[in-house]
Amino acid sequence: MRFQYQALQPNGRTIIGQIEAASLRSAHRDLVKRGVQPTAIAAASARATGRMGKKRKARRRDYVYVLKEMHALIAGGVPIAEAVAALADATEHPALALAYAELNAGLRRGEKFSTAFARCFPAFPVYIYRVVEAGELAGRLAEALKDAAEQMEHEARVGTELRSALVYPTFLVGFGVLAILFIFIVVVPRFATMFRGKFDSIPWLSYVVIVGGMWLHEHLLLAGTAAALAAVAIAYLFLQPTFRARARELAARLPILGPWLVEVETARWAAVLARLLENRVPLLQSLELARTALWNRNIQTQLVQVERGVRTGSALAKALDEHRFLPNTALSLVRVGERSGNLPEMMRSVASIYEEIVRNRIRTALSLIEPVAIVLIGGAIALVAVAIFLAITSINNVPGL
Repeated sequence: MRFQYQALQPNGRTIIGQIEAASLRSAHRDLVKRGVQPTAIAAASARATGRMGKKRKARRRDYVYVLKEMHALIAGGVPIAEAVAALADATEHPALALAYAELNAGLRRGEKFSTAFARCFPAFPVYIYRVVEAGELAGRLAEALKDAAEQMEHEARVGTELRSALVYPTFLVGFGVLAILFIFIVVVPRFATMFRGKFDSIPWLSYVVIVGGMWLHEHLLLAGTAAALAAVAIAYLFLQPTFRARARELAARLPILGPWLVEVETARWAAVLARLLENRVPLLQSLELARTALWNRNIQTQLVQVERGVRTGSALAKALDEHRFLPNTALSLVRVGERSGNLPEMMRSVASIYEEIVRNRIRTALSLIEPVAIVLIGGAIALVAVAIFLAITSINNVPGL
């Protein structure tokens, strides 16, 4: 049987490869005899073996399946370590197989499941680790894994809807930009030769458009290279966590985008808090774990103050009201939940309200993108056309033409 392994050499370097052995234990023993210390071993399926050497990155859908499969096995009464080992043998994804093997090794060393899970699967959203940790603390790990999978699926559906709605506006803007570039690169230079050396006699708008078209036509390779380098630089910057955090903080200060991002964060906070409370995690601990699932520092600061108020004996609704974190409608639901002892359900209602508000804002924004794009692109083309028309009508005033 073929196994995929990750091991440490005596010099501290990590190596990845495959080994033939009769069992997982035999593979471990053979690797130790070779003088390396295995850190992860997993059965390599035929399909995964054919892809060795390629680091195929796991997608969001793969991570949802990880949570669902773990939930199914643990809810069925399979011990956690055995469930993880079974998944390591069954998966056909090399990266996930190694992650399962590392998780299994961590559990056998006595590591907490939530700690090992966060270390072995670092690509999950932060709030997933909080939900899993809370479920483990409450003895409801299977339910927590199910909740985490449902939350990820919900966010994936929202993202899919958003991307689908953006397809047509993206094509519209893309073809509009191509049309403008065609006019600048092909059409404008044809007129430019008529006015070469006499640009001071044509209107300033015509001068700007014609000179700009001539420059772009003559330096097309330079402009294309600069645009490509700028795109690569921007993509690289957004891959850096520090830059993304600063960009989010800046976006949160913008007039229209800022409130929308706050509503997104509030919906996530309420949803995570509801799931934690449903898993019977104490309120103070749930508030702390739900806060760590957010990225907006201003909101986190507000929630720290709310936690202090609750810790000193204030009701959650009163603490939220004092720090103006939720509007009156949402606060009423929280008050009702506290009085009736059904706070998890009321927090889920708050999350649903904010999720619907976010969806409505997205629909409104998308409904405006198309007409705004048409106006901007049409205006740019019309501006170029007017500039050329003014240049043509000024021929009689240009000496020598």
